[in-house]
Amino acid sequence: MTSQTGEIEGPWTQTDLPLGDWGRFASCELDAVHRHMIEAFCPHDLTTEGGVPPIQFRHNQANLKSSTFNATDYGLPYGRVALFIPPSENSFLVQLTLSGRAEFSHQGRTFALRPGYLSVLSPQEPIRQVTDAGCRHFTIKLDREQLESLLIEDFGHRPKPLMFVPDPVPIADNAASFMRFVRSVVDDLDKGGCGYMHPRAIATTEAMLGRLLLSAVPHNHSLDYADEPRSGVTPYYVRRAEELIRSKYREPLSLSDLIAASGVSGRSLHLGFRRFCDESPMGYLKRYRLDRARQMLREGLPDGLTVTEVALANGFAHPGKFSQDYVRRFGELPSATLRRRFPF
Repeated sequence: MTSQTGEIEGPWTQTDLPLGDWGRFASCELDAVHRHMIEAFCPHDLTTEGGVPPIQFRHNQANLKSSTFNATDYGLPYGRVALFIPPSENSFLVQLTLSGRAEFSHQGRTFALRPGYLSVLSPQEPIRQVTDAGCRHFTIKLDREQLESLLIEDFGHRPKPLMFVPDPVPIADNAASFMRFVRSVVDDLDKGGCGYMHPRAIATTEAMLGRLLLSAVPHNHSLDYADEPRSGVTPYYVRRAEELIRSKYREPLSLSDLIAASGVSGRSLHLGFRRFCDESPMGYLKRYRLDRARQMLREGLPDGLTVTEVALANGFAHPGKFSQDYVRRFGELPSATLRRRFPF
């Protein structure tokens, strides 16, 4: 992924910016550049340091659904361009330098970003960015709501607002996987491809970007998001909930009942089931009930019990919903399972 000099290997080390066929804007007028960057990113202040250097600004941009890839070059022969970006609340900015150096001040830290590293800037805090002469930038703008929706999906509840640690991360291990995927998408676009942007694929593309980033860069939910093996002894609080399900599955059970039986918080219980059972607590309950209902249908029904009575006997209050869930799990109606046991 990186060369011995630390620069990102491949076409991105050439003079031409990535996304060459996706030119968004070019100008030699600083005021015009400022107006464009406000429109493309967010309101901010722009000044120059070390004199007023001439610029040859270029910006290439490709849009996904809620995310954008951006390659920029101010074309500075000397001096620096300084940006002050107030909190935006809407977007995370994944920052890379393709060549040269940029300096950032964010979350009480000041650090230099060079090729071979990436940094994620969070929308809740202001950003000061100083771009040196010869610096070419690549920025991935990711929607905050989309990223946090991935955490909700994994945790089963809305966690505290996501915030990344901005310190530069070497492009290695999980960060290298993230960048390889970014390169795959961007290089495909550079070659005229559009598969990643297909209406059927674009949501998956963005979800993959988000999940790889969450696994690669430290953030305030990293401990809960860590990849933990599912092998080993199931924790006691998951076993307690499982025991309640096995003994009381015929009765109305709520998530609150399972949490009370487990003795831990709802968040911990959800994470435990996800890691050791690969599903949510209520998903486990539904699967257990369906399996028991299928067993009854296959073994035969005493006294001419109907499918509706089987559903009620296994904790399903709505027979119609039971049939839908049964088809999704087993690929056939419960009545079809019953007919094979007792054909007409």
